[in-house]
Amino acid sequence: MKRILSICIALILLFSAFPEAAFAAVSESHVLEADRVLIYNPLPFKEKSNTLFTGTLSSKQNEDLTPGEPLFTAGMHETGKDCSTGKKEPDSRDFWVCTDLSSYQYDKCTFRLAAEGEHCRIWTRENDTSAFTEEQALAMLGQFETVIYPCERANFGPFRALGDGKLEIVTYAMNSNSVCGFFDRYDLYTREEIETIDPDDADSYNCLPIINVNARMAAHDTVVYGTLAHEFQHLILQSAALASPANAGRLGSERSIGAWLNEGFSMAAEEFCYPGSVAEQGYPDAFANSDKIRTGLSYQNFDATASDVGAYGQSFLFTEYLKAQCGDTVFRDVLEYWRGADALSDLTEAKAVKTRLSDETILALDALCTYTAQVEDALGSEEEILLSKLGLAFRIAILLHETDGLFAIGAVRASVPVYSGSGRWLEGGGALCVEAGGSFSIPADADAGLVFVGIRDGAVTGIHTVPEPEEGYYLITVQYGGAWYAMSPSPDENAMLAAVPLTLKTDGSIDVSRAARCIFRADRTADGFRFTCDTPAGVFTLSRTGVNAQTLSISEQADAFRWSHFSDGSDRLQADGYYGRAILYGSYQKGFGYFPSGFFENASFAKPVLIRTEILRGDANMDGKITAADAAIVLRTLVDLAYMNEPMRKAADLDGDGEITAADAAMLLRIVVQIDS
Repeated sequence: MKRILSICIALILLFSAFPEAAFAAVSESHVLEADRVLIYNPLPFKEKSNTLFTGTLSSKQNEDLTPGEPLFTAGMHETGKDCSTGKKEPDSRDFWVCTDLSSYQYDKCTFRLAAEGEHCRIWTRENDTSAFTEEQALAMLGQFETVIYPCERANFGPFRALGDGKLEIVTYAMNSNSVCGFFDRYDLYTREEIETIDPDDADSYNCLPIINVNARMAAHDTVVYGTLAHEFQHLILQSAALASPANAGRLGSERSIGAWLNEGFSMAAEEFCYPGSVAEQGYPDAFANSDKIRTGLSYQNFDATASDVGAYGQSFLFTEYLKAQCGDTVFRDVLEYWRGADALSDLTEAKAVKTRLSDETILALDALCTYTAQVEDALGSEEEILLSKLGLAFRIAILLHETDGLFAIGAVRASVPVYSGSGRWLEGGGALCVEAGGSFSIPADADAGLVFVGIRDGAVTGIHTVPEPEEGYYLITVQYGGAWYAMSPSPDENAMLAAVPLTLKTDGSIDVSRAARCIFRADRTADGFRFTCDTPAGVFTLSRTGVNAQTLSISEQADAFRWSHFSDGSDRLQADGYYGRAILYGSYQKGFGYFPSGFFENASFAKPVLIRTEILRGDANMDGKITAADAAIVLRTLVDLAYMNEPMRKAADLDGDGEITAADAAMLLRIVVQIDS
């Protein structure tokens, strides 16, 4: 043993003069044969969170959108003035109506009865030059009594009857030419309930089932009738929420179906009453031409503006897909489920929709693709996972236009706008369609959990889910200024993290010279992953717990660094005392910047890429080969002349006893001189 030891010490002087060689970094790639590729974020939609990066796709385009005016949203109102006439005729009465849609100001105004039927009354405002004529009011009455009421009663169910049980249709000129009408859910509360919800202004609520119609649309019969059908469904749906035993004790904050599905139901109501009317109004075309849809609007995010109504088209197409998969009774059945739910936890769209899916469809959705463990954890239940996969199948169905099976969407068709940007953060439930030109490589910087679907000749050619990191060893790298860098766990003299340059070799692999000490070990935790790299100063730890939740620290310097995620989707790795001078930085561009020493907030941005590294047993210095230099570094470490991190120690532990000793160095030398294999 002494003889071998003396040989190794002599070799230290020889090999310490040589530069460190490169070691191989391995990164798996996946290719889809496709003309178009659908990129889908399976996470649930949450405002400004649950975003995943598609990876770098192609050339940059201008993605700045100019939002239009928001559509009217019913809610608690501001009490305005009393505009009533005081003296009432036998066929007139006062209603509180929204005279200012921008501030939700309600004024008390006098209306006269224009028409009355078995199930509704139609009122027009006194002295309103835009008021419906008697002939128009009678035509509206006829449409409601003979078409809208029986159709929606059959397909959606009953509404909450207050007063004498008739629907009040109140028409007046609104201060908007883009809002055709609305339903305010607060009109559906009884007087006693309103006095509990808003006691100070209780007298300014109607406490009657009311639909408000913009009299400026009086000349447009199709619009008026469609508006009645649309808003009547909203009223029926809110009635179901109020009737649910699960909502007892939640006065004013009842859990109802989300706006994305609620609006889809109302578009479906228009289509039931007037087949073909939704397409005639251009909503599928609005979907096809929407910048919001083009750039990945979630199907669960009802984000519509006066200048971009693509969200209406998307919600309508989703309900068309539901009809194709579940039958025409799906809407009534979902609302019946809502009316009968006893537990608040049961009031979810996912649970309601699952009750209508056939076993065959559920099996097909389960087999559609495999989600990562983190995505399934974020979704939280079998029903939510199923709804997420239903959203993916819906996206595929829009592209394929099949007539039966999982990708059937019905008679209404719409084209999908193509995205041509360089990459994008997708919100939960969001999707992009990109041109592939025959072949598409999954971007190396695509976030784990994203689903890529290849489409060619009207068929799916493959579905690939970007996997989470496997337990093993990785470099955390970025491409910056045309070069590659690895994140070093060793702070410099300014307590900043230094950049370790890498080189791209001619064969496409990465030369990671001098990066052996930057290798992180990935371990799965109960709710995510932990990346660790030990250094002489302590253990450097990057933890990911759940979706978009990350912390970074050196164990013996508890908060030396922190990787923070913000509500706007940005990230920052910050060193205390150097705010904004961190090696990784997220901006409102929602990318990452890699800042070697001397670069600050105005540097360009890049996305970190995990590169899997294979550990060659015996390669103690991580240069990609086994030589006497590996024995030398083992011996230098034993006498505290060198430091080996955990991956290096794993490679050097040839006898597998969990310790690094001179015996391992001896075995290495025997391999070098080919005594052992």
